[in-house]
Amino acid sequence: MLLTIGVVSVFLLLGVKFVLDSYYLDMTETYEHTLIPPTTLRDETKKEQLDKVEHGQIPVSAAMQMLVSKGREADPEIAPQQSEDLDPLKGWAKLKREVTLPPQTTAPAPTTNEAADAGVAPTNAPANGATDAGAAPHHAAPHAAPKDGGK
Repeated sequence: MLLTIGVVSVFLLLGVKFVLDSYYLDMTETYEHTLIPPTTLRDETKKEQLDKVEHGQIPVSAAMQMLVSKGREADPEIAPQQSEDLDPLKGWAKLKREVTLPPQTTAPAPTTNEAADAGVAPTNAPANGATDAGAAPHHAAPHAAPKDGGK
């Protein structure tokens, strides 16, 4: 009889623990769900994006043809732009080095087509006439001597 009461009480305790744990979890999740802000802004943004895709000013095929004919520079939203991030030039975080940028010019240099139209040699062409990527520059920087004197 004592063994039966012990076994029944263990099962009752396990059952009550299971019921209370699931009740507590349900109440906690319900309360946390009320704390989450509504996603109205996200929903509105998604709706606007879908409207732009479905009811855009021009069809996608026409936009692709315009991109092919005019290039990326025609649209300021997708035109390539110079990055202001200098961290890749500085190097590894534990071995940082100072970066000195060349002075910025106010007038952009003429492109190859503009220079050819004006009858001027392009400024970005190598002075020695080399045109492949493996050619050495005509103003090569001298190599620094080793700090230990070459020993």
